[in-house]
Formats: sequence, C-alpha cells, structure tokens
Amino acid sequence: SVNGGENWSKLSGNVPTIAFRDLKIHRRDEDLVGASFGRGFYVLDDYTALRDIAEGALEKEAHLFPVRDAWWYVPYTPMQTQGQPTLGSTYFTAENPPFGALITYYVKEAPLSKKEQRHKTEKERREQGQNIPFPSWERLRMEATDEKPKVMLLIRDADGRPLRWLEGAAEAGLQRTNWDLRLAPTSPIKLEKPAFVSPWQRPPQGPMVSPGQYAVELFVWAADGLRSMGEPQSFVVKAVPTAPDGTDFAAVAEFQRQAAELLRRVGGAGKEIERTKSRLKHIKAALIETPQAAQGLLTRTHELEVILSGLSTRLLTDEVRGKLNEPSVPTIQERVGRVIWGVGNTRQMPTATQRTNLQIAQEEFEGLVQELATLIEHELAELEQELEAAGAPWTPGRKLG
Repeated sequence: SVNGGENWSKLSGNVPTIAFRDLKIHRRDEDLVGASFGRGFYVLDDYTALRDIAEGALEKEAHLFPVRDAWWYVPYTPMQTQGQPTLGSTYFTAENPPFGALITYYVKEAPLSKKEQRHKTEKERREQGQNIPFPSWERLRMEATDEKPKVMLLIRDADGRPLRWLEGAAEAGLQRTNWDLRLAPTSPIKLEKPAFVSPWQRPPQGPMVSPGQYAVELFVWAADGLRSMGEPQSFVVKAVPTAPDGTDFAAVAEFQRQAAELLRRVGGAGKEIERTKSRLKHIKAALIETPQAAQGLLTRTHELEVILSGLSTRLLTDEVRGKLNEPSVPTIQERVGRVIWGVGNTRQMPTATQRTNLQIAQEEFEGLVQELATLIEHELAELEQELEAAGAPWTPGRKLG
C-alpha cells in the first residue's frame, strides 16, 4: 500500500496462500523474511524497491528502481556446479539469491509487436460493436518481418562506456533481472541449443569486472530502434575484504579481458577453419559434377585441404597424436584455454606462467591468422572463381556470378 492501507496491491510470488504470522527485516541486506504457520519461511531479497514506490509512481510507463551495492567475489560451487547434481531429488536445499547486482524495474504495459497492437485494436473495436477491417497485404507483410519488442538493460562503467546488455522480462508489472558482474561471453555465437546439457557444463562466461562505480539504464528494443525508459541508476560493486593485501583489482580484470579477447579471436578463427573445410568438401563434390572444369582444380583443392589441416593442428588440436594418446606441444587454443581456466574464477594476480602462455599464444596467433586470411581471401577465392567460370553447381561461400 502506498497510501497507508487505503488501497492494497497484491505482491505475488512463489509463496503459498496462507497467513504469515511473523515478518522480519534483515537490515544489513534489506531483505524481508516472512514465516508462515507450518509452511516454512520465505525471503524477499532487497525489498527496498517497495519503499521507492510513491503514490502515482506505477502510473508511469516504466520505472527503474535504485540498485543496492553488489558484493564482488567468486561464488563457491562445492559440487563442481550449481544446485545438487549428485544428491538426488529427496535432498532439500533452498536456492541462494543470484550472484551479482539485483536490478528491479517496473513496466506498466508489456511492449507489443505490430501484430499484437492490431489484435488489441481489433478487440477494442469488437467490444464496442464496431466493424473490424481486414488488414492489407502490406500490413501483413510488415507484421511478418516485425521484431518482437524486448526489454533491455544496459550496464555502463563509471566513464559511461557500455559494458553489457541484459535482457529482462518484457511483461507488465514489477520485474527483476540480475547482472553477474561479468562482461559478455566472447565465445562464438550458437543459435542451436543442444538437446542435452551435462549438469557440470556451465554456460559461457565473460571476464569479471573490477570493483567500482557502475550504472544501469532501462530500454525498450523494437524494430524501429532503442527507446530509453528513464534515468539510469548508479550502484557500487564492492570487493569482499578477503583478497590478499595489495591486489590490483583493475589489473586482474584487465588481464582477464585481454585473455577473453584473444579467446574471441581464436574461437572465430576456429569457426572459419571449420567453415573453410566445409567449403572445400563442397568444391570437391562440385568438381565431380563439372567435367568441363580444369583437371588440376581437384589437386589444388586437396592441397588447400592439407594446408588447412596444418593450420587447424597449430590452432586447435593435434588430432593425429591425440588419437594415439601421445603428448603434443600445446596449441594456441590450449594455451589460451588454460589461462582462462586459471584466472577466470579468481581475484588474484595472474602467475608468470599464465602471462607467458598468453604472450606465446598471442604471437603465434598473429602469424597464423595472416596465413589463414591469405588462404581464404586469395587462394580459395581464386579457386571458386574458376569453378564459377566453369559453370560448376553452387557451393557455400562462393560469390554469385
């Protein structure tokens, strides 16, 4: 209630329909704890947003509430992953609050797509007994290519530089999302979701930011662009005082960012190698269907496959030695991966070995990526031009003639 109990709004959540006899405010974290009669107790994390609701505040189109300071640490996972993967379903544990900055916002009405807007208008006309015109073909085509609006939150650092987009629930009412104090993952984008994911397999993570001042701003993202929904809210990320004295948190974060950036480039080069292998396989199949093509093209295609295999061995893994369980010199990806694994979940400074590994990987990668670019942009492109001139069937990646 925002008017002394004259009017009440229901605060819904995952709680049973039962009387709550005891309420307690946890002053340190501003959590509201409610104990029911025989059905356990429940915690509303950071209820300060309710204090910020003044009379008439919920009549605004949207509102972003103040964000409490977030503690900066590395969450501990005693069972190698979150939850209870090996304890069975009968072992009860309550889920911990999400790690990071808890962001609360209010949306008066869910943003609608063009199709949803038309349906809403048609419903209003139907209720008023009015005729409903049939939408034009142009309108239907526009709806078919329309984007479903999204509620997005942008994290910025103290200098105003954008750091991370977070997608919130595009639904009416009070909503919450969480920032895990990390930058966006740098691994290649995958649109397909696997049918099964091991409980121990974590989703991709970006490097952690350093403690300091940050801000969040609420947007609605639609086909016609971004629209800000009010003023940003600032908050502080504070380090839990357990790190060794003298730790340079900014330097730790910068090293992790450099490692993540190299991993981004290595991952992209790996995907390009996979794609180029597929292009060469298609070219070989197309040459068999093109008897008028020069006979030497098949040999050139095989030569490019051999070169590409060597680049893959240096960048990704030595498949030949691996199949025989023989040790091999660390590849570029293996060096970067070990660095990421070692520093990705720590607040301490990187070791000398980690710095050396990253430097070696960086130097080797710069030479390899030039060789890969030459193969794709010149040798493969020339081969595909000759296929096009010979009238070969279409193959992936080839420029249209």
